[in-house]
Amino acid sequence: MSKILTKIFIPYVIIYNILTYQDGAAMVAALSIIFCTLLFTIRYFTCRDGLEALIFSYLNIGWLGLPLAIAIFGDTASRIIIAAYIGSSIFGNIASVAAMQKQSNWQTMAGKTLTSPPVLALAFGLALRELPIDLANISALQLGYDLAKHLMSIVGMCILGIWLYSSRITTASFKASIPTTVMRLFFGSIIVSIMVWIGALLEIDIIIQNIPVLFILPLLPPAANIVVLETYYRGTGQSASMIASGTLVSLVLLSLYASALLLFM
Repeated sequence: MSKILTKIFIPYVIIYNILTYQDGAAMVAALSIIFCTLLFTIRYFTCRDGLEALIFSYLNIGWLGLPLAIAIFGDTASRIIIAAYIGSSIFGNIASVAAMQKQSNWQTMAGKTLTSPPVLALAFGLALRELPIDLANISALQLGYDLAKHLMSIVGMCILGIWLYSSRITTASFKASIPTTVMRLFFGSIIVSIMVWIGALLEIDIIIQNIPVLFILPLLPPAANIVVLETYYRGTGQSASMIASGTLVSLVLLSLYASALLLFM
């Protein structure tokens, strides 16, 4: 299941979003990669653990952030969240190679990174855009995209559920997730503020018009896809309990943020 999700569904979503590219989306995707990379770097230098740094920086933008943003802000929010998801997905899959592979040889790491599914999907999508065919308007491809999005959630949550079956969520693990979540919120909010400043400076409409949507990012929990990638690369599921505990804490903060927005908007 993890191979199907990693090699088929996620790459398909990335390719289709590249085919339906809209102005400013590439900048948002690039800023999303920078956002995640900075969080990864901050956490890695404090704990020296690749998996923990990945859990801190690779967030659940697609499976939780997207439906939440649509529920609060409407369908228009999906444009910026999907762009951010593409960036985070590319980061997460590439960072997983660096964080969870035993090889330390940089040539090996570079080769694995360049041949990872999201990078290949990005290159393939850009190549398809150059064809003299409007692939974005082919109904079969759009149907496949809608199907892939749903299957991503279903398959991903199934894999997470399989690991949670043998994992324990204790009071201690829940409490341990609180300072990590607060730390992510603090540094993430600073990074998003800088992203907003850059967007205003460069007059990027997609950012200027969706500032409240962007501030959802630091509130999001670790991506459930991390356990999929851990399964794929390590054959273990240690991240499952950390993801579950972090999700519970983040849901409290997201509820408060959503309530405040709905109250004052």
